[in-house]
Amino acid sequence: MDVFEAIRSRRMLPKVGAEPPTRERIEELLDLAVRAPNHHLTQPWRFYVLRGAERDRLARAIADEAIARGVSPDEAEADGARKVARAPVIVIFTTLPGEEDDVVEQEEIASVAMAIQNFLLGAHASGLGAMLRTGPVAYHDSIGQQLVLGPKERVVGMVYIGHPTGDRSLTPRTSASEYTRWFGWDE
Repeated sequence: MDVFEAIRSRRMLPKVGAEPPTRERIEELLDLAVRAPNHHLTQPWRFYVLRGAERDRLARAIADEAIARGVSPDEAEADGARKVARAPVIVIFTTLPGEEDDVVEQEEIASVAMAIQNFLLGAHASGLGAMLRTGPVAYHDSIGQQLVLGPKERVVGMVYIGHPTGDRSLTPRTSASEYTRWFGWDE
C-alpha cells in the first residue's frame, strides 16, 4: 500500500478480536512511530505497551478519574474494565519534553502526535484495527501513578489495537479547500 492510499483509507477500527498482535509487529510499528519529525532531536516520545492483565493499570486510572467526577466506585470500576477489554493491546503514548532552553513543549507534543499517526498508518497498512483514545483519563493524575510516569511526562494518546473483527466506513471530511487561504498564488 502506498502512503497516499494508506492516508486516504485509514480509519479507526474499534472492533477487534481477543488475539493480540505479535510483539514483533508492535515493535515494528513503534519503529515507524519514532520516524516522526522532531525539532532539536529530543525524541520526546515514550511508549507503554499493555497486554493481558497489565491493562488493569489503565482500568484503574479510568476508574479513579470517574470516581473523581462523582461516579460510584462500582460503576467506575466496571466502566474501566469494559473499556480496557476493547482490545488485547493498548499502547499509551506520552511526551517527555527535552530539558534544553530552546525546546518548546508544544513542539514535543506535536512530535508525539505525529508518532501516533505513523503508528496508526503502519497498523492500517499491516491489516490491524486500531482506535485512538484520549479523554479525561489521559490527563488525570491516576494515569501517571499507574504507569509510574515522570513528573514532566504527559499522556498524548492511547491506541487500542488488535485484529479487526469488523469494518467501518471512512469518516466524512470536508475538502481542505474549505479551510485554506492562499497567499501569493494569484501573481
